[in-house]
Amino acid sequence: MNLEKVLIRKMNDEDYEIMAKWLSAEEVLEFYGDVNSPFNLEKVKEKYEPRISGEVPVNPYIVELGETPIGYMQKYSLSDEKKVEFGYSGHDKVYGIDQFIGKPKLFNKGIGTIMVRQFTDYIFDNTDANVVVLDPEVSNVRAIKCYEKCGFSKVRLIEGRNKWLMECR
Repeated sequence: MNLEKVLIRKMNDEDYEIMAKWLSAEEVLEFYGDVNSPFNLEKVKEKYEPRISGEVPVNPYIVELGETPIGYMQKYSLSDEKKVEFGYSGHDKVYGIDQFIGKPKLFNKGIGTIMVRQFTDYIFDNTDANVVVLDPEVSNVRAIKCYEKCGFSKVRLIEGRNKWLMECR
């Protein structure tokens, strides 16, 4: 497996089927979504079509290894309300990111670290961001270790102390 071939591209209408497959896998839904509410094709289109078309201010991306889709990432600018809730000033340009690897057999191979580093670099290089945040569940130790390797640090517990607010500057 050549990890140098990790590519992040914009999601398009042809990605709905693979997203439905990923978002019905228990290993993915454990930390991204709800295990009791897997996605079918219709639900994927309903959620992601407005993101692809720009109707919703969340930018969706597909991660490929070689030319094979293996994961999903998204970025969004934090609302003023969220910035205040998380303790940032109105002057801070804060972007949030979320991601998952859709193929469980690719967990623990270093791919997540490459994805997050590439995406964070892309955001800092191509937006006005001075902070990138994410919010893994406290129990998602694998993801937290990945994010720390990528330069994120724990800021505070949020959402009933169930998630870490982590930031990279």
